[in-house]
Amino acid sequence: MNNIFVVGTSGSGKSTLAKFIADELAIPHIEMDAVLWLPNWQKREPNEFKDIIDKEMAANPRVVIDGNFLGKNIEPVAGDTLVLLDLPRLRVFSRILRRSLRRVIFREKLWSGNQEEWRFLLSRDPELNPILFSWISHQQRRVRYSEYASSRPDLKVIRITNQAELGNFRKAVSSL
Repeated sequence: MNNIFVVGTSGSGKSTLAKFIADELAIPHIEMDAVLWLPNWQKREPNEFKDIIDKEMAANPRVVIDGNFLGKNIEPVAGDTLVLLDLPRLRVFSRILRRSLRRVIFREKLWSGNQEEWRFLLSRDPELNPILFSWISHQQRRVRYSEYASSRPDLKVIRITNQAELGNFRKAVSSL
């Protein structure tokens, strides 16, 4: 495994799993949200975003990247591995609900010092509300990544659909 991309809907555990893989394999981890978000929830320009990711990948022969890369002109190259966290919607919902509440209650600092706020969780706008966004985008992302994986026979795809598979995958990574 060279460049390992960990994808899935918001709240599926991408960053947690990517950090685990990077630590176990002693390779760099790139969290796409950390590159994307500037202070005050401003997004980095697409070309600048892509340039930063490209430079990180060029500087590291092996890297773990987590995020939802499709649509951002970031795609794995031949021989790479795609880890698709395709967990059930209710499992993801419970995770993102707990995560978002924890972030708001404890005022956790995120990328570039940003913080989730109560107004985000109370908003009906899925662009603001991470819980609503995850719920709405769950099936769309499942379909999109499945189609992408099917279109790339050169890509090793590891689809994780439940906690047992996740545990088995983590054990397999630990044994590498």
